[in-house]
Amino acid sequence: MKPQLPSSLAQHLTVGIRIILGVVFLYACAAKIAHPAAFAAIIADYQLLPAPLAAPTAVIFPWLEAFCGLALVCGRFEKGAALLVGLMMAVFIGITLYNGYRGLNVACGCFSLAAAKPTNIGLHILRNLVILAAAAWVLLAPFRRRAGSA
Repeated sequence: MKPQLPSSLAQHLTVGIRIILGVVFLYACAAKIAHPAAFAAIIADYQLLPAPLAAPTAVIFPWLEAFCGLALVCGRFEKGAALLVGLMMAVFIGITLYNGYRGLNVACGCFSLAAAKPTNIGLHILRNLVILAAAAWVLLAPFRRRAGSA
């Protein structure tokens, strides 16, 4: 049996999901890059890292998000970026569940650095599951861009 090529619709859907996912990550990293001290305070609120690691994490992590976002939007290294996004979402879901178990409901710092607003844990997990599903879609899409196409 001859394998079927993916449909044009599936390819367009994958490109759309990839670009939207990239834009989401570019949006998410903007405030964190601009205000690393505020993001470091949110990281410290999670009470998962030793205090000296909050600031370096607040500087490095948003740039990882930016790299993933740019890679997804531009369509370069998109499989690797989708894998990193998926891994980040799995970790974030685990952290959110763990903090919920510990009774900590802190601002997630995902799209806002307003640390005074706690996270709705259920909606936070649901949003991360949607992002995880989008990353899995891009990662597992069976086709790649042809050489010479933009």
